[in-house]
Amino acid sequence: MKIKNLVIAGLIAFGLSSVAVAAPTYIYVGQWQVDQGPSWGESPVAYTGQQAAALLFGGSASNYAISTLGASALNIDFMTWVSTYGGACNDVFPCGTKIVQSIVMSSGGQYLNVGDQSAYVRDWAVGSQYTNYAFSLQDNAEVPEPASLALLALGVVGLLASRRKLTSNKTA
Repeated sequence: MKIKNLVIAGLIAFGLSSVAVAAPTYIYVGQWQVDQGPSWGESPVAYTGQQAAALLFGGSASNYAISTLGASALNIDFMTWVSTYGGACNDVFPCGTKIVQSIVMSSGGQYLNVGDQSAYVRDWAVGSQYTNYAFSLQDNAEVPEPASLALLALGVVGLLASRRKLTSNKTA
């Protein structure tokens, strides 16, 4: 009876064992001020925060998380400072706007018309208060948790014990 219970427990443990996916890990890679970008008079590209990070630090935009709150990965807000063509603060200068890191208003991808936005352009958002902080997403492979490995081991032990019991019953 003990072997049967052990086998059942092993099968349950084997079925419950899983692989845990680690939480994303972000590494601070650098920062920039919105006004460090090209002058708006040159019809510059309208960059999202992620696109500006990829331009400045290399790689793909989707591998970046942007924050307006500083260089600590604990405070990533996934927002970016942008300059808005024509201003967005009732003609108060300087003026920046916080928006979601992956979205920007533009005219065909350019910073050309009133209302267009860019996270990397010299226009309304001038000064260090409009600093964006870039974090690179580190690849985290799926790693088995210790508890999952223990459950898997218990399942294997149960299966081996049941097989041994069956083999000893046939030879007797």
